[in-house]
Amino acid sequence: MSMPLRSRWARSRRAFAATAGLAAALAVGGVVTASPASAGTHCSSGYHCVFWSSFSSARHSYFNSDSNFTNDTFNSTTYGTSGSGTTVNDNVGYASNSSTGSYYSRYYLDINYGGGMVFCVAPGGDADAIVGGSASSLSLTTSNPGGCWDD
Repeated sequence: MSMPLRSRWARSRRAFAATAGLAAALAVGGVVTASPASAGTHCSSGYHCVFWSSFSSARHSYFNSDSNFTNDTFNSTTYGTSGSGTTVNDNVGYASNSSTGSYYSRYYLDINYGGGMVFCVAPGGDADAIVGGSASSLSLTTSNPGGCWDD
């Protein structure tokens, strides 16, 4: 017994719509899962971290910009105790960026973002063995200022 034409057409449309919906969901899911994670070394998700002398030394974590490091200390000893209690100002040996919002970490020579940018860390990047350790403030930006550490 053959089915009426309308009934077959209605089923074909539903099957097509379901297939198209599944294909769209897979495509969106593929894009979402393909995006890179922004996780830096020993730095919690969403934070910008500085370390006293290595990634195995005391750490200080920033969630937002900070215009003055003179009142900050290396207070986290999760990965090492060396440098614990030392003032962050002009003592940044290493830095890590675990931004969840694609923020670049821009470090400045002086407080209040003065003296020029001394280095920058891209989202998911690390800055190893920063010469001189001279950083006194941190500004976050979504635009790439260029020359950022990204590995």
